[in-house]
Amino acid sequence: MSQQIKILYLEDDPADAARVEKKLSESGMIFSLKRADTREAFLSGLEPAPDVILSDHGLPSFDGLTAFGLVQEKCPDVPFIFVTNALTREMEIEKLMGGVADYVRKSELDYLSVAMRHAMREAKELQWRRERVKEFLKSSPNNETGLLPICSSCKKIRNKNNEWQPLESFFLEHLNIRFTHGICADCVPKYFPIGKPS
Repeated sequence: MSQQIKILYLEDDPADAARVEKKLSESGMIFSLKRADTREAFLSGLEPAPDVILSDHGLPSFDGLTAFGLVQEKCPDVPFIFVTNALTREMEIEKLMGGVADYVRKSELDYLSVAMRHAMREAKELQWRRERVKEFLKSSPNNETGLLPICSSCKKIRNKNNEWQPLESFFLEHLNIRFTHGICADCVPKYFPIGKPS
């Protein structure tokens, strides 16, 4: 990545911000970092949207989870990474739910450049997939609604050639998404009924 990465960093401690800048420079990353330590400064930093957002968890007047909520409203496609030693259950849940891209402990900043590159790559991939879906829906005949026709019984998708295609091959062909297969807990009794004792 030779293009300069625009970083917005919510951090009230200038020394911590300096350590982050030093570690990112040492990693070879080319970036500009804007530090915000208030809600107003953070909101100002969201326009225009940065490439990635870093956030400490607790600031005296503004916290990371509130900042994350604002990012979800204003620029939800921008990767959000917590940089903190105060990892909370809420932060872990947000990561598991797919909202927060990652969290990096301030004591493990060597990982930050890796986390940022990974998060930006995933954000770019997600954007590409969304564009592919839009292109597909626009190119599909008789599809003014923007809806994807799917069989309510077998779950095949009708493609732009008006052919019914299995979900797996449709998503692989159009979005480069591969599936693994398993059986959810609701379907286990259907396919593996427990026999009645004789």
